[in-house]
Amino acid sequence: MVRKIKTGNDAKTVFTPELDKTIKRGGVMIAKILKNDPGGRSVRDLIEYHLQEIDDGTRDDLTMALALAFGEAVEQTIAFPLFTNDPLVLAEYERIGVSERVLTFLRYLVSLYGARAEDAVICREQPDGLKQTYFTTNHDETGTPQSITMKLTRADNDSISITDEPDSYLFLVYQMLERLAGIELPDAPDQSIRDALESIGGKVDSRIRNGAIDGVKDNISKFE
Repeated sequence: MVRKIKTGNDAKTVFTPELDKTIKRGGVMIAKILKNDPGGRSVRDLIEYHLQEIDDGTRDDLTMALALAFGEAVEQTIAFPLFTNDPLVLAEYERIGVSERVLTFLRYLVSLYGARAEDAVICREQPDGLKQTYFTTNHDETGTPQSITMKLTRADNDSISITDEPDSYLFLVYQMLERLAGIELPDAPDQSIRDALESIGGKVDSRIRNGAIDGVKDNISKFE
């Protein structure tokens, strides 16, 4: 994401020369906005309006609105840290020379809207992806676990709830780990996935054997 390049006069380029210039220009323009609007309410109102409902067009709509209202330099200066939701980006802004007042305002924007802006990016890039998963165990009157309820929330905030027996979830987790273990990573493979796969695989085999034994016992008892 960030490139550090030494130029001939030992000046440092943090992102790219062109983007550095844009961010510097955007910082100056934001400072002018804050001079007349100390709380940056005009900027915040625009962001809040577009992040009320998240869908696959939210990011493009918000960036276009920022560019139309305040100019492309301001849009890029705000959008970069906002949509990445990454404080390290603002640390690099400081190296470029963005003023402390503007940095404070940008930090405030990221703290307020960064999580939802990041959701907008996920929704655009993976509209069918998962934003949140929730599990709860359901017990009977004796306190014995009977079922598990899983709630999946997609990036576009659509959700589905599934309630099933623990064994069904055991097979589901095993199948998911089996797929993950088959993915070749560019770096050193993560052995923890394979270890979990072997562990759950042993439990799955045990459940299958026990289920078969119980089934045989039930059939025998019918003829006794």
